Amino acid sequence: MEGTEWLRTQLADFACGACGRSYRTSRISVLAQREDLFFVDLACRSCGAEAVAIVTVHVDEDESAHLDAGDLPRAEADLVDEAAPVDSDDILEMHEFLRDFDGDFRALFGASDAGDASGT
Repeated sequence: MEGTEWLRTQLADFACGACGRSYRTSRISVLAQREDLFFVDLACRSCGAEAVAIVTVHVDEDESAHLDAGDLPRAEADLVDEAAPVDSDDILEMHEFLRDFDGDFRALFGASDAGDASGT
């Protein structure tokens, strides 16, 4: 496995600092490498938060690599994002919802007049 791909796979075990969900390898980009330091961009698919981290990779005498991700928390097993992919039933359901949706987001999300910032 190539070095950057190995690093992305290892970082998928870490959690977003905002929501605690694990990162997806497709949302982890290696920005630069300076010797054993890697600069990575982490984008959370769940909440949209983004972070840049500096990660160190240590290689032991037996040539096994170990990752030091500093303060990045490990993802909890029950928060690992394993959502089912979108299927044709999901598309049909969204189509039907949008066909009947009148554009009233306040009614949709149950916003009250007390939370209305416009003052109307």
